[in-house]
Amino acid sequence: MKKFLITFFLLVSLPVIVFSQGLYFDIGLGLGQATTEIDGVDVADSFGSGVDEIAVDIGFKLGYGPFAGTPVYLAGVIEGIGHRFEDDVNYIQFNSYLVGPSLIFYPVPMVQLAGSLGFSFIANQTDLPIEFYDSESGYAYDISAAIDLGSGNHGFLLGIKYFQATNTLEVSGAEEVSSMISFFGKYAFRIK
Repeated sequence: MKKFLITFFLLVSLPVIVFSQGLYFDIGLGLGQATTEIDGVDVADSFGSGVDEIAVDIGFKLGYGPFAGTPVYLAGVIEGIGHRFEDDVNYIQFNSYLVGPSLIFYPVPMVQLAGSLGFSFIANQTDLPIEFYDSESGYAYDISAAIDLGSGNHGFLLGIKYFQATNTLEVSGAEEVSSMISFFGKYAFRIK
């Protein structure tokens, strides 16, 4: 499946590069509310009071556009969320990642709408004496809306994003679903 996705991405990228007008790049960070479920059970329900819950997302997109006078950009995305539970002694962090294509659209010059869909993997962490297993397979997607502040080719995106990743854990076969609604800020370089 990985080889198919990489081959598909490369075959789609060649004509995209030929008919595009320039480079698209963005990078940023978001904070918000996350949920992690394992086989339908919310992990937060396992913790009592006195546990801090933190959720962060980071992302990077690189692509080309706009195409033939339309405000559409195609990009590759690498992004992830970290959903952390910690008390004064220990922590558990659920990390979910997305790698795949992204479509970016400007319906008006100051508004950006975007969506991504692709392969997902996880890399959970803890300092507890338990084993966390990585994912066997998975998929993830996100959708976002942002205001694009900036001039010329440089922009600053302020927006809201929904991210969800579904993965099957290697040893147990359990399904881990992590989702997050975040408010983000990103630097963007784009040809308008």
